[in-house]
Amino acid sequence: MTGYWTPTVASYLGRVTKARIGEAVREAVSEEAAERIGGMKKPDMASEAEALLAGKGWLPSLLRAPVPVEVEVQPEAPSVTEEAA
Repeated sequence: MTGYWTPTVASYLGRVTKARIGEAVREAVSEEAAERIGGMKKPDMASEAEALLAGKGWLPSLLRAPVPVEVEVQPEAPSVTEEAA
C-alpha cells in the first residue's frame, strides 16, 4: 500500500485531529519531532507533518496489512478408542 498512498494534508493529515497527526509523526519519525510540531496550529502542523512523513512509508492503522501471528500447533491426543486398540 505504501507504493500507492502517501499521508498528505489533502489525503489524511488535514482530516484528522492534532493528536492523530502527532501519533503519526511519533511512529514514523521520532518523539522529539512530534513534540516539536505539537504546539503548532493544525494547518501548520499538518503541513510540517507532511514534510516529515514524506518517504517514510507510514500508513494509518486501517491501511496496514495485518501482521501474521504464528500459532503453535499441538499434536492431537489419541482418542479413547485408539488407545484401547
